Amino acid sequence: MSDNSKSDNSKSDNSKSDNSKSDNGKLLERKFIEGFELLAPDKAIRQIIYHAVEVFSRKGYAGTKIKDIAASAGFSQGYVYMYFKSKDDIFTRIVELASDGAGISVQYAAELDGTPLERITWLTEAFLSQGSIALQHFRLILLQTATSEAIPEAAKLVAKEKIMKPFEHLVPLIIAGQEAGEIIQGDPVEIAVAYFSFIQGLGIARIQTTAAAPFPSTELVLRFMKRDH
Repeated sequence: MSDNSKSDNSKSDNSKSDNSKSDNGKLLERKFIEGFELLAPDKAIRQIIYHAVEVFSRKGYAGTKIKDIAASAGFSQGYVYMYFKSKDDIFTRIVELASDGAGISVQYAAELDGTPLERITWLTEAFLSQGSIALQHFRLILLQTATSEAIPEAAKLVAKEKIMKPFEHLVPLIIAGQEAGEIIQGDPVEIAVAYFSFIQGLGIARIQTTAAAPFPSTELVLRFMKRDH
């Protein structure tokens, strides 16, 4: 499946949810895609990565072979080996993209004009969009954490090195929201951990539920951090 066809399918799947999404939420979704393309500028590599995510998610790290990824992407094994020397190499690249992408996603939201809570709301809208690139990032981080005994050492090192990337921009937003009276008091890092735990869990739920099944709204996800007035 090509980048364009995945994008078209995503647009079709999201047609109903887009109607209730803010303009800034939609803007962030577009910026997430642009950010991913900057991190992986080669179209063939992006396509291999897209399909590797799906195969690793279905079969797990140990059960996945290069031929499975190649078949899913519509490439020959030889073509995949032109870009990646091994399954370990693909997985490590995925973890690197996941970690960097998650951090950049939050940075994009932090740079928008708006109150702290508004920016977190727009970020959450973009995260929860079906097919969201950013949600894939968190899904992959969760995937590599869940299979930490099996994954390559290089991937473990990348994950450890970049684990704080998403927090670098969210924690200051939470602190600003607390100072503005929008967000509950408490340890901002603890609140950020709770927030990302929700997002990661919803990434897995998105895989396991059909499009017709009810899915938590942005308002519901953020209710735990909003200050009552």
